[in-house]
Amino acid sequence: MLRPLDLTTWPRRQIYQHFRQNPCTFNVTVSVDVTSFRERLKERGWPFVPALIYSICAVVNRLPALRMGLLDGTQPGIWDSVLPLYTVVHPETETFSALWTELGSSLGEFLEHHHADAQHYGPLPDYLPKPGTPPNALNISVTPWLGFSAFELNIQDAADYLLPVVTVGRYERSAGRLRMPVALRANHAACDGIHIAQFYQELQRELDAFMPQS
Repeated sequence: MLRPLDLTTWPRRQIYQHFRQNPCTFNVTVSVDVTSFRERLKERGWPFVPALIYSICAVVNRLPALRMGLLDGTQPGIWDSVLPLYTVVHPETETFSALWTELGSSLGEFLEHHHADAQHYGPLPDYLPKPGTPPNALNISVTPWLGFSAFELNIQDAADYLLPVVTVGRYERSAGRLRMPVALRANHAACDGIHIAQFYQELQRELDAFMPQS
């Protein structure tokens, strides 16, 4: 559910209104340490990419500024939660599809949902093979074949799109650690630098403290 914000009491009201009148988006890329995260997943035999997608959503679901949307195209609000809309690559045609999956109540449950969706919809060539993509879907692209130090995503005429967009690159070893670029495209009407810093801080804590549970 998208819960409307009370503009008479919301501290960010003037900032929001300024950037609605003067649309502005920005892109940030941070190198995240995934060493212990990957090791613990390997111990359990769980896949890296779906677990990472789940972790990103878990972090965003703790940060209201990254869950903003518009009610009836004008009224700002906060989604109760987001779920992932992620890319599925078709190597034979060098194309991809965008597939959404319910998070469930745990990583184990999400992995079951993810596997079922991947098996049923993954082979289909359509851009959106699974019907009913919800409006609170968080766009997450994982590109394991590409490492980068910066990434910029431009969406034309997307001033009304307030959710962030996350792009993840290939992790690489540096000084004995595995580091992975995570890029975030943000709408300034919805969030500021402090909120993006909170996202990366929370994501690093989430990955460092990760302990697989069913």
